[in-house]
Amino acid sequence: MHTVQVRPLPWWEAASRGPASKLAGKGRSWEARVESPSASFDPAASEAFTDAHSRLLLETLVASTPVGLAVVDMEQRFVQVNDALAAMNGIPRAAHLGRKVQEIVPEMWPTLRPQYQRILEGGGSQTVEVVGATSKEAGVERHFLVSYYPVRTGPGVLLGIGVIIAEVTEQRRAHDALRASEQRYRSLVEAMAQPVWTTNARGEVVEPAPRWLEFTGQTHEEHLGLGWLAAIHPDDRKRVVRGWVDALRTKTSYQGEFRLRFHDGGYRDVVGRAVPVFGDKGTIREWVATAEDITERKQAEARAENERSKLRAVLTSAPASIAILSGERQVFTLVNPRYTQLAQGAELMGLSLKDVDDPRGTHYAKLLEEAFTHGEPVTEKEIAITADFQGTGVDSTRRFDLVCQPLRDLSGQVDSVLSFAIDVTERVEARKKLEEWAASLRNQQQWLEAVLDRTPVAIILVEPRTGRIVFANQASRQMAGGEFPGGLRAENYTGAHRFTDEAGRELSMEEIPGVRAAKGAPVHGEPVIWHTPTGHYSLLVEAAPLPAQHGHPEEVLLALQDVTELRKTQAQLQHAVSLRDEFLTVASHELKTPLTPLQLKLQSLMKDAQTAQTLEALRERVVRTAETVSGQVRKMTTLINDLLEVTQLTGPSAPLRLEDVDLADVVRDSVERFEAQASKAGCQLIVDAAPGAVGRWDRHRLDQVVSSLLSNALKYGPGRPVTLRVERLRDRARLSVRDEGIGISPGSLQAIFEKFTRAVSTRHYGGLGLGLFITRQIVEAHHGTLRAESQPGQGATFIVELPLV
Repeated sequence: MHTVQVRPLPWWEAASRGPASKLAGKGRSWEARVESPSASFDPAASEAFTDAHSRLLLETLVASTPVGLAVVDMEQRFVQVNDALAAMNGIPRAAHLGRKVQEIVPEMWPTLRPQYQRILEGGGSQTVEVVGATSKEAGVERHFLVSYYPVRTGPGVLLGIGVIIAEVTEQRRAHDALRASEQRYRSLVEAMAQPVWTTNARGEVVEPAPRWLEFTGQTHEEHLGLGWLAAIHPDDRKRVVRGWVDALRTKTSYQGEFRLRFHDGGYRDVVGRAVPVFGDKGTIREWVATAEDITERKQAEARAENERSKLRAVLTSAPASIAILSGERQVFTLVNPRYTQLAQGAELMGLSLKDVDDPRGTHYAKLLEEAFTHGEPVTEKEIAITADFQGTGVDSTRRFDLVCQPLRDLSGQVDSVLSFAIDVTERVEARKKLEEWAASLRNQQQWLEAVLDRTPVAIILVEPRTGRIVFANQASRQMAGGEFPGGLRAENYTGAHRFTDEAGRELSMEEIPGVRAAKGAPVHGEPVIWHTPTGHYSLLVEAAPLPAQHGHPEEVLLALQDVTELRKTQAQLQHAVSLRDEFLTVASHELKTPLTPLQLKLQSLMKDAQTAQTLEALRERVVRTAETVSGQVRKMTTLINDLLEVTQLTGPSAPLRLEDVDLADVVRDSVERFEAQASKAGCQLIVDAAPGAVGRWDRHRLDQVVSSLLSNALKYGPGRPVTLRVERLRDRARLSVRDEGIGISPGSLQAIFEKFTRAVSTRHYGGLGLGLFITRQIVEAHHGTLRAESQPGQGATFIVELPLV
């Protein structure tokens, strides 16, 4: 216990007249003690708690925002990174701070660098798409929508660059990290030793204060009396003295913030508190004072304020509509400019969303309430909002992706919801345009496939190197019989789907044009025979590579032109040419045959005329020669008439002169004309022709039919009987002509009805081979049929059937 002598004049009055060191006089004794923290409610502590809570809330906002957020300084070093971005990069948050962007995401830096440089050179905010890999998943390509914007002070000085990366993050992790940091901070504060000292009723130190001396570095002598005031920063001393004087005068507690000298020579921020201790009579016995070191708190507050400034800059500059709505009433406690613009300039701060009279807010409020109630993020894609976004008085509709992210207080309870909306109108319109293009392409592809399906040429698209069939049109599928072989396996090109050349030799895998084309070999108009379950096809194969384009891979186009009918036509033409050559040979021979004896007869007649003894002998010679010449002329006439008949019957249809004709009458007339020829051939003509087979026919043409068949029977069956039979079969009339001659081989039964075709050698049997062809043409002109039945050496029967109606 110490005593100090002072003058009756109170020192706090003298303090205004001179330095405290001049004070002296009589004083009173008092005892110092430490005030219990629970003795009274401390408003300063409440204020500190509120600031810490505010800082916690803001840091939580940054950490829990459902997109990656970062601030880099002018040298592209990270000074602020939220957990969302850290998770994206696969690198802890702390590992970002102080490191350059190119160290964190080296693969993306060539793309990011121009964007940072543009901001540093004075450019405005912009959004780009960045593709690359991060440490989170090495080698895995990821896509990020990154927004860059300048972060400036109020006067417009560029502090750094803000970055927003559109990706949902794990915000609980950031919240837990922040809460743990706060708990560590509280424990540190509680463990700190505070300077404590006591004064007498007049505010003078009268006994040592070890904590004070330890903190300030003052000596015992220096801090006695009013010497302790010397440890207060000169700029704060007058303010502290005035407050201390007021407390002494009014006998009330003192609390003030000031800078107090530290033992290392510097100053620290403290909160000084002094509480009067009253005696039994109500007079002040002493003062108990403490100095709480709040330097770390002040620095933390400064950092928090700096972070808040940065966050405000982020929220203000971010190309997204951001708001925080607190409590069940959904009261707006934060609104950024983009959100205000979305609300058409309405003043929302402090307003409850439930009080907003806007139909659009009903669904929005339900989403916020769901996030608030369940404590889980709620997202909704491409919400349509109609408003005057340009401020021109004209409404337009834009689309937004909305995230409602619950925010939690220190106890872990949801106390507010972060609303984060990004305008995705351009993305939606671009997607719709792409969908329209895709639909158009699909329609074009379907149209093209329909065109190809209707193309008679077989079209096949083949995957190069593998031979896999990508597309086969209808013509190719019909040709293949449904199941279409593909690939480069040999078993696919044997058996039911094999290839041969035009000579019938089976082709190996290396020789098949389609297989060679799939391997890259050129193929142009190569002939091949494809044997499938539906038949044999003569093909000309063309192949052309289709380069990869418009999203389609490289393919090989095969065109298989079916020339089967063309080959048949060529064969028929060759056969026709062969028949023509044979006909010319036979015709020239047949026409020349009657001329030779005619020439000989004429030469003999001239010779007889020169040497004849009497006119009677010459006359007889001329008559005999004339008979011979007449016979040869008739033969030539018959040949020429046959040629004319072929021309008429194979040209445009000659009209038939139809009339009611009895087939039996026609047969009897023909037999009567051939009596002499039959007698000469030694053939008996047997007729079995009952009347009644009457139809609408051309009598002259039917007479040609009977004459042709009867003439052939006499020619190829001399010395044997020939039977002609006419009968009626319901709606048809049948004529059969039977001879017992040399017969016809089975292979010639159909060929004998073709032009210039003969079943026997022309050396033994003359003629042009046109008789049966002409006969068949006449019968078919009457809608009838003609066929032959025969075996070699057993004669032949020709059967004609004609409709009666």
